[in-house]
Amino acid sequence: MTDGVNVTFGGAGAAKPVRTHYQSDGVREVRSRAQFLEHEQSPQEQAGVKRLRSLLNQGQPLDQNAPRGYYLNIRV
Repeated sequence: MTDGVNVTFGGAGAAKPVRTHYQSDGVREVRSRAQFLEHEQSPQEQAGVKRLRSLLNQGQPLDQNAPRGYYLNIRV
């Protein structure tokens, strides 16, 4: 199985540019939006990520019954 699509024809010209990797429309949209968004985290987000990282580093599984946002609560 190959990841790239490289089909060329020797006609008057290609209708679309040749893509080197297949990407679904959803992947292209996410990457496009990510390029234009600010990536700065608030102090609350940084503290939440630090807390989650320390919990994960303990090597114990997270509680599956924890309420939403218990381990990481950020706004997207």
